[in-house]
Amino acid sequence: MTTATAPHARFVHNVASGWLTRRWYYTPKSHRAYSVRQISPGDRRLLAEFALALNHSATERDQAAVRELSDMLFDRVLAGGSDLAVGFAALESTGGGDRVIGVAAYAPMSLESASFSVAVAATHRDEQVGRILLATLVRHAKGVGVRRLTAEILWSNRPMLVLAQALGFSVEPVARDRTLRRLVLGLK
Repeated sequence: MTTATAPHARFVHNVASGWLTRRWYYTPKSHRAYSVRQISPGDRRLLAEFALALNHSATERDQAAVRELSDMLFDRVLAGGSDLAVGFAALESTGGGDRVIGVAAYAPMSLESASFSVAVAATHRDEQVGRILLATLVRHAKGVGVRRLTAEILWSNRPMLVLAQALGFSVEPVARDRTLRRLVLGLK
């Protein structure tokens, strides 16, 4: 068995399902099962369907955030490369196969800092899916040595602000735009 030796290793190589390991959860309100696992190169179609649905349901104000998340997923996480971007997907099993109900991803901005993004389908927003995804992302980033996670969100995104603060993020104003807030979490 060969594993990647870099401290920021994305996948365990030459192991049949090393990066497809799933953790299962239940939604507290609707009692539906879903799993969370690391995004793999084979998830392109599922992620494209999710991004398209997000784009259709996003308000004009949220379009920039959807584009930023799509760029991170398709240009950095799925492209592989050496930039160490990592993503996680929440998947609900349906009769036609898996369906993405949420994603969380981060991509390095510097040697010590990474930018992150989280999105959840409108049908699952009150089901703690975002909390599980963000907690998984934080745990992974901490495990591979990322020292700080940051994101910029609209100040009107109260659910994300509350979630981030509950997970230990600080909320800072963004000087160039009064409608934005910066989320920052130092990892030790």
